[in-house]
Amino acid sequence: MRPQLNLLCWEGYDDEDVLGEFCRRHGIAGHSEALLSDAGTAGRLAGGELPDWDVLNINNAWVRDYLCQHGMIKTLDAPIFEPLLGGLLPQFDRLATWARNDASEIIGICQRFGSFNFVVNTDVIDRNNAEDQGFALASEASRRFGVLLYDDFNIFHVCITAGLNPFKSLNDDELELFTETARSWARNAAIITDDHHVLNKALADREIDLYLSGGVYTVSPARLQGHHNLRAITPRRGPMIDATGEGRGGIVFTEITSLLDHPGASPFGVEFLRYLCSPDVAYAMATRPGTLNPVAQMGDPSVFARFSAAQLEAIQWDSLEADIERCEMYQIPPDHGELLARLQAAFARVRS
Repeated sequence: MRPQLNLLCWEGYDDEDVLGEFCRRHGIAGHSEALLSDAGTAGRLAGGELPDWDVLNINNAWVRDYLCQHGMIKTLDAPIFEPLLGGLLPQFDRLATWARNDASEIIGICQRFGSFNFVVNTDVIDRNNAEDQGFALASEASRRFGVLLYDDFNIFHVCITAGLNPFKSLNDDELELFTETARSWARNAAIITDDHHVLNKALADREIDLYLSGGVYTVSPARLQGHHNLRAITPRRGPMIDATGEGRGGIVFTEITSLLDHPGASPFGVEFLRYLCSPDVAYAMATRPGTLNPVAQMGDPSVFARFSAAQLEAIQWDSLEADIERCEMYQIPPDHGELLARLQAAFARVRS
């Protein structure tokens, strides 16, 4: 039986010209499964349900603040991986801390990242107004909006819409406010789906004025096709108070690709992480079919030079730094389990 590499990941890493090409180069078999939820996948891993996976690609907090705490993430050799974490985008420095554990050991590589909040048609909603009003736009009676069912992000954004900080413990009254806000989303949304392409088309066709949750990751395919009036929005302010006293109104995610630590792990995991950071593959990961997204390796001129002007326009390069600065980093809400149950109950009618 040939050696194998088992990859648990968000879409793109499992593509034939990424994982498949790596396996062909090394003469090994590859197996992959796409994630549907950060929290759900992390919980299954910690619960022992997924014992045979070698490489995990997941959003940042679930690596450092959850799976590391369960002893499930392998620390990486500094001489190999320090150079790969150096020279990242200056705008990305704040986010790169997620690639290290509490002891500053390297626990993965950073790659795709971006603000992820909501998307508007700027022919209908002025960009400046959208950034100023934030998620309150969905509460305006005249607004037609869609909901992209990404549970982990929906939790953040329902909280922000309700004026709640998702990264603080909520009291009973605040939990009820969350529930009512989630029900309002479910009741008033014109479209509810887990397919961002459906929402992009509806937005371009003016069937809706905005959708939430969403970001460059979801809207970039439409922008690349010339729909520059569709734009991912990061609110200027919100209820997440940082150390400076500023209230942030958006979320930024960072995907971390790590090695799962177990006795039978594939010996090809380290090489796969190095492969992902190579210029050709880093660019390939930024430009997967169905999406287009900034990657940390764009700090390398040889990676950045691969992007066309149209691709940079599609990923909203002009506002990347400002958008990231307005965001709080993706974290695990202390009330995650309770909020998830309430969110799913509110949307039960469309999940059945």
